[in-house]
Amino acid sequence: MKALVVGAGAVGQVFGYHLAQGGADVTFLVKPKYVEECRRGFTLYRLPKTTKLEFKAEVVSEPVAADQIYLTVSSTAFRAGTWFAELARATGDATIVVLQPGMNDHAFAAQHAAEARLVDGTINFLSYHAPLPGETRFAEPGMAYWFFPGKGPFSSSSAGERADAVVAALRAGKLPAKRVADVGKQTAFPAAILSTFVAALEAGDWSFRGMNKALAGRAGREAMRVAAHERGVSAPFGPRLASRALGPLSWIARRVAPVDLETYMRVHFTKVGDQMHEGIANYVERGRAASLDVGALEQLTKLLRA
Repeated sequence: MKALVVGAGAVGQVFGYHLAQGGADVTFLVKPKYVEECRRGFTLYRLPKTTKLEFKAEVVSEPVAADQIYLTVSSTAFRAGTWFAELARATGDATIVVLQPGMNDHAFAAQHAAEARLVDGTINFLSYHAPLPGETRFAEPGMAYWFFPGKGPFSSSSAGERADAVVAALRAGKLPAKRVADVGKQTAFPAAILSTFVAALEAGDWSFRGMNKALAGRAGREAMRVAAHERGVSAPFGPRLASRALGPLSWIARRVAPVDLETYMRVHFTKVGDQMHEGIANYVERGRAASLDVGALEQLTKLLRA
């Protein structure tokens, strides 16, 4: 199986490594300025044991034939320019795995590629360029990552066998994955909680102690109501409960994650800040259009701007 991984950053390297471990012929598609650097190979560290992993793969700056294409760039980069439309045209009937979390991302992909080609998925791990500021446990720079508990869901609305093939390729390389009926409905509500939590954390100068958890909870519930309206389903009990227990949950997360979570979130979400800010703006816009209360989301937006 030939896999084309678009992007060779914190997410792309993890997908590429595990696909290669499962026997896939992996090629990375990157900007021309990154080709030579990526061709020297990749160093990864599997947490929590900092197990060092090394691998090399083909690297190109123009699309090549593939069976599966993994889009590992941010939502804003995904929708910037015309590159995705060109990629979709150049790769025939290849399956396209959309990993972007934005509310508009699947619809954008469907504008340029047949719905039958699309598989929606999630990123079920934490990954970052190591070392973070203050870290001393790595012998040399690399990409550190840690799988969250559970399996990452994948789904396809029109061709189930494509989602099955993606899950099989990932599981062959020991990347936890599973097939579900609808990724969007399953992840929309946890994503609403996460995005508002991160926004409140940024507004609190990336301090769990300094962030306004009550505002984050209210904004999360508003975002979930927007998601429920968009998806035509009710928010599950779990995410609703989580929005009211952000203090205890953040305390637990800081002790479970094998990394300084404040530092990681500051570094990681600063890099993809445009994606997160856009997501909050989308909740506000769609909530207003549906005549839903978005007062806490608007307050959070003002804090971010300040």
